[in-house]
Amino acid sequence: MATSYRALAVGILVLVGLVLAGAAGWAANGWRHGTEIADLQRAHAEFRATLSEDALATLQADAAEVRRAATEFRTIQSTLAPKMTALTKELRNAPKLPNGCVPDPVRVRNLDAAIDAANKSIPR
Repeated sequence: MATSYRALAVGILVLVGLVLAGAAGWAANGWRHGTEIADLQRAHAEFRATLSEDALATLQADAAEVRRAATEFRTIQSTLAPKMTALTKELRNAPKLPNGCVPDPVRVRNLDAAIDAANKSIPR
């Protein structure tokens, strides 16, 4: 009977040892996968940071282009507006033409001047 208890005890010890070895293997595998997941998360964060930096650089370049265009527009507008105002005033003050009449040289000259001013204001 003593041998059966010893065999039972040895069996239980072997079973406990196997459970402990399995638990240790499970924990080690979990740590290994945890490290892999952390590495993947770090790589993903670096990739997103790179994308964000690229998007920010593009946004800054676009904003600079908008500022440049706005400055150019203000310059054109400040030089063109007084010319257009003067030409509009001259055209309004010109005598009315009867139906079927051809515009006089003053009107044609004013219209040509307005067209020239508009064309010169367009950047090429």
